[in-house]
Amino acid sequence: MPVSQRRQRQAVQDDEDEDMRQAHSDVENDGNTPMEDDAQEERINQTVKSLVRYALACEFSRTPIRRDGIRDRVLGENGKSFKKVFARAQKQLRATFGMEMVELPIKDRSLMTREQKRRAAKSQSQQATTSNSYVLVSVLPEQYTVPAIITPSKVQSAEGEASYVALYTTIIAIITLSGGGLSDPRLRRHLTRLNLAENMPSMNPNDETAPSEKADVVLQRMIKQGYLVRVTESKTAGDEEATTWYVGPRGKIEVDKEAVAAFVRNVYGGSSDELEKKLQVSLKVKERKPEVFGEGAEEAPDAPPDGDPGPSNRRRGRRRQAEAEEEDEDDDE
Repeated sequence: MPVSQRRQRQAVQDDEDEDMRQAHSDVENDGNTPMEDDAQEERINQTVKSLVRYALACEFSRTPIRRDGIRDRVLGENGKSFKKVFARAQKQLRATFGMEMVELPIKDRSLMTREQKRRAAKSQSQQATTSNSYVLVSVLPEQYTVPAIITPSKVQSAEGEASYVALYTTIIAIITLSGGGLSDPRLRRHLTRLNLAENMPSMNPNDETAPSEKADVVLQRMIKQGYLVRVTESKTAGDEEATTWYVGPRGKIEVDKEAVAAFVRNVYGGSSDELEKKLQVSLKVKERKPEVFGEGAEEAPDAPPDGDPGPSNRRRGRRRQAEAEEEDEDDDE
């Protein structure tokens, strides 16, 4: 037999042997019959559902969705399937709940005290590049993120939840517009102007016996939930200390710069050229076409849906109603 034919037959035989080895390897790695594959797929689907429930439960209590928690409480024996389970859970969260898990930013080194920085410099461990913690955020289009569709969750009461969201949104907006950090005396002055220096609204306003909460208690809750960060360190070698407030990791995700800009526009009753220029300088947000509406306008361009005219429209409505009542009184005289 010619050498070329022997080589050709040998090559064919080698290919067949390689195919057999690959098939044998696949059987060893998989080792599952079709029924076992179906059972494994069903276990993965159940794990995905468990992860979705775990994420929703964490978000309800404003607890970060930690990767370690997912492995310990959800994955169990399916620990090696993290990427597959996480991706499917994300898909289910988006399709069913209009939300997705977003990773929290890592701790900003600039927010460490001098002592913490010294300890970190002495440590030989590498600084973490990811937080391995997540929170749920909405992925709904802007036209669906109105109060009529996304109402406050009823942790204790809808009104109490709305008050709490308004409080931390206001504080985060003030800190952000102050350059990212705010001294404790300045924060207290802002709270005094809002009549919140001592007490804040109760989280359960439906209960008439529920007392208002102390401001420090509410601020401490915001720190625990990641909305705020408080850094205290000594100015000098003496006992004098300086406390500065910053926006926490959850606060950066929930109340980003676009949300702060929207909050400012609502406070000022709309947008204008001057306001948009100031927002561009302070927040570097996307440009928005100014929408100016005055006292004669019946409805703001971005007014909330029927049933909730919005704060600026409510103020104008009360003013117009008061003027009409005065005119009626003059006519009666």
